[in-house]
Amino acid sequence: MDKVKICDLDFVYISFKEPNKEENWADLKNKVPWAKRVDGVVGFDSAHKAAAEKAETDFFISIDGDNIIHERFLLETLDFSLTDPTAVHRWRATNSVNGLIYGNGGIVGWPKDTCLNMKTHENSDNQENQVDFCWGVPHENLFNCYSSTVIHTTPQQAFVAGYREGVKMSLDRGKAITAENFKKKMWPTNLRTLSIWMSVGADIPNGQYAMLGARTGCYDTVIGAMDINRVKDLDYMESVYNAHTYDVAMDKQLQMYGESIRQRLDIPVAEYDENESKFFKYAMATHKNKGVQTRERQ
Repeated sequence: MDKVKICDLDFVYISFKEPNKEENWADLKNKVPWAKRVDGVVGFDSAHKAAAEKAETDFFISIDGDNIIHERFLLETLDFSLTDPTAVHRWRATNSVNGLIYGNGGIVGWPKDTCLNMKTHENSDNQENQVDFCWGVPHENLFNCYSSTVIHTTPQQAFVAGYREGVKMSLDRGKAITAENFKKKMWPTNLRTLSIWMSVGADIPNGQYAMLGARTGCYDTVIGAMDINRVKDLDYMESVYNAHTYDVAMDKQLQMYGESIRQRLDIPVAEYDENESKFFKYAMATHKNKGVQTRERQ
């Protein structure tokens, strides 16, 4: 298989408790009538293996429950002489809260064998694979953006999305960094992404919950020395959300965590209001797609 049209591949929609999952499933079925679905499988690794079992093509596309694809993706053709056919192919998505465009929440292409044989998250046998797929499974991180990840439907969805990314972006290949070494060891691109998660989004409904989630995720990982493996437990994440948001003034929570992070880690966290968030996103560089298999750093 050297070349294959995207529209000839199986699409599998992977949903769990996303509050917008039925709306997004209807949108996907309208665009991709042949799409299959895996719903309610506990565990990130197990859910993706269930998707691989459903797929009938050797390479398949997975769509998360909070993702809305752009139809132009269906017009593309993959040429596997350009990228590693055994690697996971991850395209970028536009984040609905902060406007970031990177791999988080985007469309993913999976070689079936790679997916079925990996051991990540709840099935991981080493530290680096506990939190995400990206460190222990071969990846092709691709430049183009073909979807939007909509994470602000409810306060809890926004908070959990921000918290999990706040944890992930505060790690060095899946391992925690001490507060003393944080600024020195953090990859600059990840630091920028983390700072934007923590600062931008006040102009979006529930956007402040995503900002608070990112701040508390970073704080708990680096300063609080939490067990980072717990972020894969969605029941635990619900308890974290409740603990940080029950009968608490949002502005005071944001300010408190922002001050702690600025003082303890010496990294930029801005207190943008609605208009400042709008302006930041307006001033962000416009993303223009290249080739469907152009790598991020190519």
